Amino acid sequence: MKIIILFFITILSFGIELPKEFSADFNQTIISNNKKLIYKGKIFYNKGNIVWKYTYPTEKIIWILDKIYIYEPDLYQVTITKRDKTTLNEIIKNAKKIKNNLYESTIKDKKIYFIYDRTLKKLYYTDDVGNKVKINFYNQKKSVNKKAFDLKLPEDVDFIYR
Repeated sequence: MKIIILFFITILSFGIELPKEFSADFNQTIISNNKKLIYKGKIFYNKGNIVWKYTYPTEKIIWILDKIYIYEPDLYQVTITKRDKTTLNEIIKNAKKIKNNLYESTIKDKKIYFIYDRTLKKLYYTDDVGNKVKINFYNQKKSVNKKAFDLKLPEDVDFIYR
């Protein structure tokens, strides 16, 4: 997940012409040991900040702000980590157009492929444990609900710092 967060920050921050604010619905498919897991949600982007709001099969919110905050309501916990120190500009400069609307980028020795046609349509990669991950973006808008970036957490959650 860390690689995809870094990639998304990168792809939205440099090079590719996306709006300064952006929101979309997404479907994320993970194939592991011939089993398919499907997640759904909404993504919000504004001025370098990103929020992934998962709605299916369980709720989870990931805020990528000054740090990364992962809120899992079912577990009553928030995990807080630092943002990666990799230079984002260097990563996007390495993105290569393979053909038509297909691009490839390498982040921490991992290849990430994405389809871009006036907007980001799809990205896919293999994660650190060999799972195949594909994310499709749809219902895209060039505006975003700013309240999505408010870090609102219940008082009774446990905080885990990594």
